[in-house]
Amino acid sequence: MRLELVDIAIVGAGFGGAAFAWRLSQQRPDLRIICVERGGFPDRSAMPALRPDWQRAVLNEWATSPNLRLKSGKKSPSADYPIDDTRSDFKPLMWNGVGGSTIAWAAHFPRLHPSDFRTRSLDGVGDDWPFTYTDLEPYYDLNDAECGVSGLAGDPAYPPKPERVMPPVALGRLGMAAARGFDALGWHWWPVDAAINSRPHAGRAGCNHCGPCLTGCVTGAKSSTDLTYWPKALANGVELRTHCVVQQVVIEAGHARGIRYRDASGHDVFQPARIVVVGGNGIGTPRLLLASGVESPALGKNLMFHGAAYARGLFAEELDGPVGPVGCAIYSHEFYETDERRGFKRGVHLQVARENALLLQATRLDIPWGGPAQQWLREEFRHSVAVLVCNEDLPEAHNRVTLADHVEADGLPGVKLEYRISEHTRRSLEFGLDRAEEMLRAAGAHRTVRIPLAPLTGWHLLGTARMGDDPRTSVADGSGRVHAVADLIVADGSLFPTVGAVNPGSTIGAVALKIADDLARCLA
Repeated sequence: MRLELVDIAIVGAGFGGAAFAWRLSQQRPDLRIICVERGGFPDRSAMPALRPDWQRAVLNEWATSPNLRLKSGKKSPSADYPIDDTRSDFKPLMWNGVGGSTIAWAAHFPRLHPSDFRTRSLDGVGDDWPFTYTDLEPYYDLNDAECGVSGLAGDPAYPPKPERVMPPVALGRLGMAAARGFDALGWHWWPVDAAINSRPHAGRAGCNHCGPCLTGCVTGAKSSTDLTYWPKALANGVELRTHCVVQQVVIEAGHARGIRYRDASGHDVFQPARIVVVGGNGIGTPRLLLASGVESPALGKNLMFHGAAYARGLFAEELDGPVGPVGCAIYSHEFYETDERRGFKRGVHLQVARENALLLQATRLDIPWGGPAQQWLREEFRHSVAVLVCNEDLPEAHNRVTLADHVEADGLPGVKLEYRISEHTRRSLEFGLDRAEEMLRAAGAHRTVRIPLAPLTGWHLLGTARMGDDPRTSVADGSGRVHAVADLIVADGSLFPTVGAVNPGSTIGAVALKIADDLARCLA
């Protein structure tokens, strides 16, 4: 089936595709824009938090890993495909549907630092971005306004930001205990910027602190893009086609000519387009581009997750760990910038996280049943503070996404990950864990436990279609245009040349908005 020509065909309705679709349709209402998404809209009435067995869903159809969801045998609302991660130290976590991984994200919303855009110039590692923090700053501000951010302006770790439209999400007793530890050591800390309503805003409810944020937000307080960018993009005339699996970007004579996809009825469809924009994340984008025959030496390489490890402090006092958004309390950037006396370049982000659900905490135990397990859980539950240590994961070409030699049920080649922890990451995580334990003891913890590597933290799928000026070492330019194929653009986290040491959501949205403006200015 061949359809009529459109101006823009977007692949993927996650953060990048949503922000791009809204901004371009706002700037250029004369364009016909369509977006094709393999999943559907989330059904909030069917989310696990409304069920008494919601903790079981976290381990099955609402697990963070697509492989675990598929393995569970239960029907998931995410349109998953298997990923061969047997050769990866981190396991990929993502969500396929309208809103992408913002459906199941923690909504911690930090920006990169100005230095993160210049790591090669400043520290001789990684690569410089093709633009600066100052260039992206207006789009950070615009993204904040569209998503709605709860937080507190004035953080000395950053350049000045606009006043947040809502006050910070409540820190709770857990957050205040951690703040006590940072204060005792004289270290920086600040309430997180959260893409979560701390009070009613933009027609959506305020957070009720129920806790199971990673299984979707039943109240709509969390700013997933099905609630923020997509309603406005659709009102602007963007057409969104769901349950359609794109199998190829059609390329002729070095130009993208459209997309071929299988629709919800199983029909093969060819959608001609003047320009194709891919926003499939750091795994889905290289998978599609490689399957489409895009030839770039850097495509699929330099996969970055962010190194992740945890330190947990146990307190005699009763805290309120499971209450509130799981990833949003306070953070410290005391050790974010390079200090070569530590034995590594760049730095670490210390993020105070709330407790997981009791069943999830039990699964961490060597023997999650019996008397000793019960005793440990009684000692820990509502008496612990967790600190996530996140480091700058430097790009390495051998960490990569490649295609398998078989075709999956969705009609695309299978996909494989190869990712090994570097010595740089090990050193920086060990340093961060030492600092986290130091803070927890200063806060009054009577015991600390460290998890030196947390494999199921691979939310941040970055770097596999990186930006740069040189086609030999990058896939796209600073406007997301693919060097090897005219009229083909990437607009997601796969563009990142480097990743800083903070969550990428805020930057993914800002970059997509910038790319939309760049395209709007140059289109006839």
